[in-house]
Formats: sequence, C-alpha cells, structure tokens
Amino acid sequence: MDGMETSNAEGMVVPDVPNGEEPGASQGSGLFSETNGDEEVDHWANPVKETGPDPHMTLSSPPHSEGGSRTNTNESDSAPATPSKETQQVTDNFPDDDDRDIDPANPTWARHEKHVFILSVAGKPIYSRYGNEDRLASIMGVMQALVSFVQEDGDQLRTLVAGKHKFVFQCQGPIILVMVGSMGESEKQMAMQLNYVYNQLIFVLTYSQLHRIFDQQINFDLRRMLGGTEKFIDSLLNMFDSNPSFFLGAVRCLPLPSSVRDKVGQVLLSSRCKDLVFALLVTDNQLVALLRPRKYSLHPSDVHLIFNNITSGASKFQSAELWMPLCLPRFNNTGFLHAHVSYVDEDCTTCLLLITNEKDSFYQLKDCRHKIVQILSSNGCLTEIAKAAALGGYHLNHIEIPDLWHFLYKSKSTSQFTAPVLDPPYNLPGEKERLFRRYQYVHHRIHSVARPLKIYYHVGQKETILGWVTFGFELYACFSPLVTKPAAINAVLRLIRWMKREEDGLFILSSLVF
Repeated sequence: MDGMETSNAEGMVVPDVPNGEEPGASQGSGLFSETNGDEEVDHWANPVKETGPDPHMTLSSPPHSEGGSRTNTNESDSAPATPSKETQQVTDNFPDDDDRDIDPANPTWARHEKHVFILSVAGKPIYSRYGNEDRLASIMGVMQALVSFVQEDGDQLRTLVAGKHKFVFQCQGPIILVMVGSMGESEKQMAMQLNYVYNQLIFVLTYSQLHRIFDQQINFDLRRMLGGTEKFIDSLLNMFDSNPSFFLGAVRCLPLPSSVRDKVGQVLLSSRCKDLVFALLVTDNQLVALLRPRKYSLHPSDVHLIFNNITSGASKFQSAELWMPLCLPRFNNTGFLHAHVSYVDEDCTTCLLLITNEKDSFYQLKDCRHKIVQILSSNGCLTEIAKAAALGGYHLNHIEIPDLWHFLYKSKSTSQFTAPVLDPPYNLPGEKERLFRRYQYVHHRIHSVARPLKIYYHVGQKETILGWVTFGFELYACFSPLVTKPAAINAVLRLIRWMKREEDGLFILSSLVF
C-alpha cells in the first residue's frame, strides 16, 4: 500500500437506495443463478460436491478410459462422426515456452510474484504455472507431505506465511492446489482463484471422471488427460490479475442500446432449434445476449470459464466452427454439454455459442447458427455490436462528475457489473495494475469475515477509494486524493442516478427464456 494511507468511514452517512430501485435491478426472470456474497464465500471455502439441477436433463457421460487426451477419449466428447472441413479443434501456442521450461534453480523462477501448483494426493505433478512439472516433482512432494502431515492430526492446511509470501492450500478430493503469492492478495481471494483453477479442470474432465480416475489408480498421471489444455489455466491466472469480474462474482455486459440488444435476443429466440439449451453472444469478454430455458440458469463463475476458453483459443478457429465438449461445474459437474462455437463477424470479435446436451446435434446447431448470423447481418445488429465493441465502453466525461476518476458497480440481483474505460493515468500498465490492487484491497476489507463493513473510505497518496455495499449493489468509486467525504458521497449519489437513467444500455435487466 502507499506510504501515507488512512481508512476511516467515521461520520459518513449515505442514504439508502430502496431495494429494487438500484441501477441494474432485475426486471423479471434473472439472467444468472442468484448469488450473494455470503454464498460465494461459503462456496470458495468448501470442497466442490456433485451438482445437477435436474435428473431429467441427460448429459453426455464422461469417458471411462484412463488414458488418452480429451479430444479422442470417447465419442461423447469428440466432434461429429463426419465433421465438415470447417470444424476444427482449438490449438493455440499459449503460454510462453520459456516460462514453461524454466529451471526452478534459475533465480528468475523464484522472482515470479504468483505461482500455482496442482498435484495429486499421491504427490504426482499435474501443473505448474512456471517451470517444468517434472523438474518440480521434489517441491510438489514436499507440498504433499505438508498437507498429509497436518491431515494426520485431523486438521486441514489452509495457509502458510513466510515473509512477504503467502502459501494457500486447497484440497479438492484427489487434487491438491497450491498458490504462492507475494502480491498482497488476501487468503480468501487466493482461495477463490484456486477454486476457479480447479473448476477449469472440471470444465475439461467433469467431477465424476476426475474422481473415478483416482479411485481406480491413486498415482495416475493426470497430465495424460490434460495435454494441451494448460493454456486455459494460464489464461485464467492472467485474467485474475486484471479482470474484476472474478472478485466481484459478476459478468460484464457490453454497453449497447437496449433496442439493439432486444433485437438480438429476439433473433436468438426465434431461431432456436429443438436441442438448444443455452445461447450466448459474446464480444471481448462481455456478454451481448443470453438465451436460456425457463427452469435453468447459468452461474456467473460458469460464464467466466466459458469466456476464458473462448479467449484462450480464439486465434486458431476464427472463421471456422468448433464442436466442444464442456462441463459447467456450477450447473452440472457430472457430465458434458456440447457447444457449437464460432465467430459471426468478419473481424472475428463477436462469438456465438450454442450449447446443447445432445452430443450428436452438431449439424442442427450449425443450421441454427447460419440462420442467426443471416438475420443479425441483414437487420444491422452485427454492425451495431461491432461499433459498440470498437468504442471500448463509455468514458467518465460522459458522466461529468468532478473528482471521480473511475468506478466499479455490481448489481447483486443480476450478478452483472459495469465500469468505465480506464482514462489517464490508469490506462498505463503499471497504474492499471495498481488501481486493480486497490480495488481488491477495499473489496477484501468490506467483505472481511471477521468484520464485514457497509462503507469503507480509503485515502491514499494517489487516490481515494470509497467502497459502499447495500442489499442490492456494490460500488467502488475512485476519486482524487484531495476529495472530501461530503463531496465523495454527493458524487456517488449522482453516479447512482446516472446509472439508473442509463441502465437499459449498461445491463441486461431481464432474461430471454423459452
């Protein structure tokens, strides 16, 4: 933190915003599974169990083979029997091979600010963010020994602190995940990130398959099943350090005129085929529209995993079409859904996902995709989406509030958040990261398990941040370091009024269902 800082909300009185009248409040059926802060904390703290919203929805069973790769283990998670030449699997050269093969004895390896290790309860290496897993076998063996030693006393190892480094451990059935960080993140934030990493494994394998493998062979080398998918974990870890979606537990929507968004939604609804379960239109990790069944909804963390897998594999399928098995851990972690994934514009910025529980519906979804793209092109919606994406969002000069430099706003009822474009100085890499860390810090203080707060006022050398949490929303506003408390309160009230006027374009207020 900065050298001269105070954190004091004493004397601050902020008027209540009536429940249901906050910007972005749900109007009708919610877009995502309903969540709240306490529920999320409990979820990240506890091991994942088997989930399944409805026994009547049949998902593709995970393969029973112990070996092979994800793309050829079983017909249930492969492409159609006779795929077209347009259908491709995603193969991307990510991450940097130098970081992957670096020797742990090299001082550069130890200087990385955040390491992540995945190993089995037998001590078998599965993944390391930096360095070759085989060279790290002895280090992971020590980690496994530490966990086992504590478990022998009927306890569970969660955190170790050594100087500026924090070691966070998470045991998920047959898997041990360890994060070593020196970035000042809280234990809860690091545990949340480890849970996402674990859920990325489930996204690829399913909970049932993962546990069955280790039930049959405790020392199985899981890398045989995960070959080529390390890039998805790497991408996820990179996003943790810059994308507030994760610690907010919310999805960002593309700012778009409501008339355009309504047209897009109606096209998805009118063009759907019999086997369609979910349809998502996405651009630049922002949601444009989502179509879902009336009795099913997605959880924000599942949407984050979908976004991550699109981003990680985007460069290699572009104009092609992908048939991808995926397991959504918070929806149903016991089996696979299948997604038809493709870009729908010439610049390959807007991606359409059509998700089904039928593994043989590739061609039905392909026809559905063709119909959707044809209509969106002819009615001008794709052009409007491209314009909105090119703008990158809205700037603070549109709001005209003195001393307000940036903000994050989350609507709890819709699990969506909005934020303006980062203007100078926060558009510089170092300043952008520093502001992100400030938001993380204030979020941690407000959601402290020991002493949760409703208002937190943090004064630093370079900026002041006001955190404000109500039943309906969370707001983190960044101001000039010289702002007064009354001025900050007046500014956030003006900001709330502005967002309420513009909410139709900033949020998806009601979900399209069928």
